[in-house]
Amino acid sequence: DASTGRLSAIGQVPTEAVPSAFSLDPEGKFVFAAGSASGRLAAYRINSDMGGLTPLETYTVGERPMGVLVTSL
Repeated sequence: DASTGRLSAIGQVPTEAVPSAFSLDPEGKFVFAAGSASGRLAAYRINSDMGGLTPLETYTVGERPMGVLVTSL
């Protein structure tokens, strides 16, 4: 809710097996989810209208990723 800042669920999006960590980019336009069972990182665009997620790409990152850190370049 833009006027109160209160969050509410708007849906679900499939992601990598056993998601273990999530992170938003500094501008709040993308979210990343690491799957500890898949060894992959999934990238999603945050839609500006309602905040839903659009799947973009997945990347192999190694066995059992346990954290995601997004920084500005």
